[in-house]
Amino acid sequence: MSADTTIDLELAAEQAHLDRTWSAYERVLRALSGERGAGIDEFANEALERMRRERLRLYTASSGPLFFGRIDEAAGPRRYIGRHAIADEANELLVVNWRAPAAEPFYAATTRDHRGLTGRRRLDVEDRRVLGFVDEALSDAEGNSVLTDAIVEDITRRRVGEMRQIVSTITPDQYELIARGVDGALVVQGGPGTGKTAVGLHRAAWLLYADPALARAGVLVVGPNDVFIAYISQVLPSLGETTVEQRPVAALAPARGDRAPEATDVATLKGSGRMAQLLERLLWARVAPPVQPVRIPLRRGGVTVAPDEVARLVAIAREQTRSFQSGRERFRKRLADRVAARAMEGARGVMAGTPASEMMKMVRGAKEFQKLATATWPRVTAEQLFMMAFKHRPRLARAAAGLLTDDEVDLLLRSGPPAPKGALRHSDVPLLDEARWLADPDLRTYGHVVVDEAQNLTPMELRMAARRARGHAMTILGDIAQRTADAELQSWGEVVAAAGVRRFELAELAVSYRVPDDFLRLAATVAPAGASRMPRGVREAPWPAVAVATADLAGAVATVTRALRDGVGSVGVVAAEVHRPSLAAALAAAGIADADAEAAGHLSGAADLLGLQAVKGLEFDAVVVVEPAAILAERPDGGPGGLFTALTRSTRALAIVHQAPLPEALAAAPELRPVGDVDAVARMFAAGAG
Repeated sequence: MSADTTIDLELAAEQAHLDRTWSAYERVLRALSGERGAGIDEFANEALERMRRERLRLYTASSGPLFFGRIDEAAGPRRYIGRHAIADEANELLVVNWRAPAAEPFYAATTRDHRGLTGRRRLDVEDRRVLGFVDEALSDAEGNSVLTDAIVEDITRRRVGEMRQIVSTITPDQYELIARGVDGALVVQGGPGTGKTAVGLHRAAWLLYADPALARAGVLVVGPNDVFIAYISQVLPSLGETTVEQRPVAALAPARGDRAPEATDVATLKGSGRMAQLLERLLWARVAPPVQPVRIPLRRGGVTVAPDEVARLVAIAREQTRSFQSGRERFRKRLADRVAARAMEGARGVMAGTPASEMMKMVRGAKEFQKLATATWPRVTAEQLFMMAFKHRPRLARAAAGLLTDDEVDLLLRSGPPAPKGALRHSDVPLLDEARWLADPDLRTYGHVVVDEAQNLTPMELRMAARRARGHAMTILGDIAQRTADAELQSWGEVVAAAGVRRFELAELAVSYRVPDDFLRLAATVAPAGASRMPRGVREAPWPAVAVATADLAGAVATVTRALRDGVGSVGVVAAEVHRPSLAAALAAAGIADADAEAAGHLSGAADLLGLQAVKGLEFDAVVVVEPAAILAERPDGGPGGLFTALTRSTRALAIVHQAPLPEALAAAPELRPVGDVDAVARMFAAGAG
């Protein structure tokens, strides 16, 4: 029998299984959409109806083929892996849910550890048709190249403006992190193209499947900005998970800050984790027992309260509560109880026999009691606490002793609080959220929180996310080499500790499947000092990275962008803020409309102009990096980390357009090809790969 005949027979068998699976799938949908079941009472009916709606949602919300893989086990059945568990009328399982334990060997088996498999097949399925398949030789040292080829094939598809799920091409190292059990936070260090964002999102879906109670507790995904959230927003729904909340970090708190420019030293200080300690010190410094005994008159008698009694009650209240307001209420109750009990013990004459409830009412109504309770533990609102960080030098200096330098205290005082009824600055929002948490917290918490691009959140921003995760159950994703915020923190241990997360495991993704290795080597020449090791790329780019010097920066960018859009695919134009207005005008004049992704709040899928804050975590077929010298100069999102990020956003083509000289190390990199003029660059990309 010829090889072609064998393949045809195999394809026919796979098509027959797909047809059978579709029939079973449609039968399930008809059953779930049809007549409602009847329970034994009204509550049972409601429970059954909720279960029916949830199952129907899971089966209809996700997208993609019903199955995409097959595993053959040495001592077990053949299993197909897909987005749902699907069984026929005889209850024979036709497809295993990709998150089920039975599907684990499909993802985890390697040429070194077969996980009991004799074969693994990856199927190319489009809707109701099997277009092809590839078998992986697990006994062959090169067997894993099939997976790499599948990922590369996915990369060559043009971007459409949104991130896609990767459920069919999850790698063994990615799957291990997706399914890892952690007590506390899992921190995933991953360089460009390693798939850390996909790991975080698929981990959220996996956790929801593994722990049904998590759906009730809730899952929150936090990203750096609106554009990023729009970019990833369809991944979880495509996996059938539509209940996960996805928000930019600035939307975690009720208050919103503007992006008005703020001095870098001020923004860095306000974002430091030390500000949390400062606010806590300022708050609890307001609690002070009296230095002299206090007499509380009660009709014909009275009670004298000693300072040490009050101090003990304060200590007990602080031990038994976490927030300032809860402690205050506990303290006032215990103080009233103590004074009333003392009054009852010493009651004579008309006071003898006074009911306890009346005595308590008498104590609470006494002016001296109110003065003592309020003076010892005053009410402090979150807004008042926030304002304390910017005024009254003696008080601020006492609280900052050993924590901030004198110059930093001066910096806070000079920056001052926001104007009354004025807009909050971006760096103010985490401080106000911290103040609310300390004074009188009232916020929604979640069973698990995923934080992506965490390296560019300040410790105070990361604290906003951490306090919303019960037990600090978190997945924290990022790349320390791309860190631009609060740059004195050089390791994940420092970043996470400054954010108040005490229990965490650190894992690393070391292989970049999506960013070409030559682009990674090029970006490494400008990586920040102390950056973690670069990931290893699995392929070279189809076009070399090019650099073109020009006197007409905006015009050259427009020409190159149009050539990349027409010849390669989606394009990200990354520039410092100083150049964005002129670039937007030049792109519009060149017929590239609606290119400002930040104004739109999402990517167009064609050509998008982005600043250094908005480009974090995004991916394009091609990228134009505009004026590296200006990117290095910009703060807080520029510098070496910002330039490194810009140079690693492309999966296929990279062009640098500049007027000022390039950084010396970048210009000398063998991976960068200087091109004489803009038209030559345009012709190169129009001519095809090579």
